[in-house]
Amino acid sequence: MRSPVTPLLVALLGGALALAGCSTPAEPSAAAPAPSPSVKPSPSVAPALRFVLPKKLVGQSRITDKRSLEQPKSGEAFLKRFVFEPKGNSVAGAYEQANDPAEAIQVSAAAGSVASPEQTLQLITANEQIKVEDIRPADPGVPGGVGKCRVSYEYAKPAVLTMCDWADPGSVGSVWIWSLKDRRAKFADIRAQLQP
Repeated sequence: MRSPVTPLLVALLGGALALAGCSTPAEPSAAAPAPSPSVKPSPSVAPALRFVLPKKLVGQSRITDKRSLEQPKSGEAFLKRFVFEPKGNSVAGAYEQANDPAEAIQVSAAAGSVASPEQTLQLITANEQIKVEDIRPADPGVPGGVGKCRVSYEYAKPAVLTMCDWADPGSVGSVWIWSLKDRRAKFADIRAQLQP
């Protein structure tokens, strides 16, 4: 049999609720309006970036033999490690001057999200195995981003190897140019042809 609720028990329960920070239900009143759900705008999705390998790159003809593509393909695989959520394509290409074997170009690039172009460029160019000189920022051309070039006078004597890299929010890439002199002035034009 249930024991009756005494006034003392009601008083004790009320005190315990007050100490616990609870309150007894208030008189019914007009219902407060429900908070409207917060609507977050969806982030704009950048279009996929497409690289191209033209038949001629700053006057040099494209070559496709396996040996010439070994180094660019290795560079392509290396660069893919610095992008996430790949959007677009990656490329590896080789070019040479038909009447001057001392003039050659190799390009590698990968498209995708790049968290911090400046830091990514630092990582791409860190711990190089080739002795380089004259390291400085370089204009990456119309597509934008950050760029850096340096030269090696030892790697392919008597040829000079100019190495330039870029990083932007949607891609990373490398351009290696063999010539008899520093060719960093061609960097922006080469990139513009890869990203028309």
